[in-house]
Amino acid sequence: MNALVLIAVLLQAVPPPTTAPQITTASVRGDKFQILVPQGWKTLNDGGFVLLGHTSGASVLFQRASRAGSLSDFAQRQAERVMLPLGFATIGQPQSFKDIREEWIQYDIRGKRLTDDRRILYRLLRRDTNYFEFIYEASDEGFEKLLTEAQEIASSVQAIIEKPPVRRRR
Repeated sequence: MNALVLIAVLLQAVPPPTTAPQITTASVRGDKFQILVPQGWKTLNDGGFVLLGHTSGASVLFQRASRAGSLSDFAQRQAERVMLPLGFATIGQPQSFKDIREEWIQYDIRGKRLTDDRRILYRLLRRDTNYFEFIYEASDEGFEKLLTEAQEIASSVQAIIEKPPVRRRR
């Protein structure tokens, strides 16, 4: 009898198993593109470009890019432009990926904003005939925690094909 009481007490003390948290995403539109925004990210701007903020202080900027020259040259120029406001900035070696439908080049940038150590991932993405810039910035300590989510945001981009305006005959 004491064993049954002990088992009953232990079963009541153990919390019930929790279900996995539901991951929800929302779609945000930019200039002729849309991306998925995971839970925890807030849309700070949409329209010509999309700016997302996270409660941790991380941010993601996503925008269409003009096609100017080769992908690698343009990516290097833009990555250097992004790192200019940082103090003591360093830029890593470019990483690249290419398949039939998509190609991207990315740079890892480290530096300081005022006294905070910051890390930036700059990626220039070519999907079909469209070019997109993706800039993920976070504190050096928190960068890796949200990196997977940020990369999922970048890979979720879809171009929106808009119909030309209807011309009316006079």
